[in-house]
Amino acid sequence: MHTTPSSLSSRLKTTTLAVAVGGFAALSHAQIGGSGWSSQSVNFNVQWPYNLSESSRYTVSGGQYHMWVYKTDKPFSSGSSTLPRTEQRFNPDYTSGEIQYQAQMMCPGNENSYCIFQIHTGDSQEGKFGSTAFMLFWFTSDGGSVHDYSGKELAGSLGGKWFTLNVDHNLKTHTITVWVNGKQVWTQKDNGATDYYLKDGVYEQNHSPSSRMDTYVQNIHIWKRTP
Repeated sequence: MHTTPSSLSSRLKTTTLAVAVGGFAALSHAQIGGSGWSSQSVNFNVQWPYNLSESSRYTVSGGQYHMWVYKTDKPFSSGSSTLPRTEQRFNPDYTSGEIQYQAQMMCPGNENSYCIFQIHTGDSQEGKFGSTAFMLFWFTSDGGSVHDYSGKELAGSLGGKWFTLNVDHNLKTHTITVWVNGKQVWTQKDNGATDYYLKDGVYEQNHSPSSRMDTYVQNIHIWKRTP
């Protein structure tokens, strides 16, 4: 798996994360659902089309992470059969307790058919439980909207607007809960695995994808607690 970023990109991510946290301090304790949360370090590797430079599909500026692909792009590693992606793969994996991701996101209203967030099964358990427990898809419908696997719309009228996404995963109850702009929009059971990691960004899907797909992310926070 080709996920190791260049030394330059690692330096950029460290620097801009400090800017993002400082610039949005009002949201630093905005996790949803009870008490007992502890803030986690935000660490990730970047995946992008293997035949291109990282900077041609991933930039960081003013605390904003911008990820994009074209539907003609190569996958993230040579020999892979997956569709184009530019994603942040958060580290480390989590295997117990409860984790909650929060970020502000923005996607263009005229771009279609890509995943902007996912809860991915740990590599060693992927064969048994499947690749992912949850994926959030972006579509042009309803003014720009986010959808679950099933195609169910979770929130609309989001195109070209910053929105806050919270995703909570409780490994004790195996429950995933999603909020958009503070409103609960989805809950489901996970796939039963015990090892997971989080990803955000752009990952093309087979639902009439647009020629270009972009996701902007800022103000990333991750919390954990023991339920």
